[in-house]
Amino acid sequence: MSVMDEVRSGLGTDLRRLRKSKGLRIADLAALTNRSTGWISQVERGRSRLDYEDLKILAQAFELPLSQLFRRDGAVLAPEDTVLRADQRRALSADNSGAMDDLLTPMMAGIHFYSSELAPHTASERPRHEGDIMMGLVVKGDVQIRIGDRHHHLGAGDSFWSRGEAFSWLNPHDTPCTVVWVLAPLPDDPDA
Repeated sequence: MSVMDEVRSGLGTDLRRLRKSKGLRIADLAALTNRSTGWISQVERGRSRLDYEDLKILAQAFELPLSQLFRRDGAVLAPEDTVLRADQRRALSADNSGAMDDLLTPMMAGIHFYSSELAPHTASERPRHEGDIMMGLVVKGDVQIRIGDRHHHLGAGDSFWSRGEAFSWLNPHDTPCTVVWVLAPLPDDPDA
């Protein structure tokens, strides 16, 4: 079993437990998420990939913060908790691109702080996060990014930021690349 299969299987098992703990049938969850019962069943059995939109919809259906689906142990963080241990986090595939994302803290005010392992010879599926502020630091490896119409080659220690522009990445190398990201909504005041 691959790492991705293990991740999907673990998340699927947790989603099944969560659904049952809420007293929901597969058909109930399908109705809440506007998805088919077959899709819900495939997710619970670890046979479907989930992207952020899927996770957001599931979190809304369960009335949970999205960050809760990244927790391995399923325990809800108390408001006074300020530490999230490495073994409490679950890395998830953000899309079918080859990126494994690890949410580093619970989301606060729409701010995402996460780490991604970009597999060799992979690329983002499409430009993402248009309309958000995105910042990143390449921790390990090399990556190519496109911000708007500008193309950049980055290595370990390089950082970047984008203010509301389309963003995409490419790892054409034989080694993985690790990037730490912060994603936040644009403020209402354009001069902020």
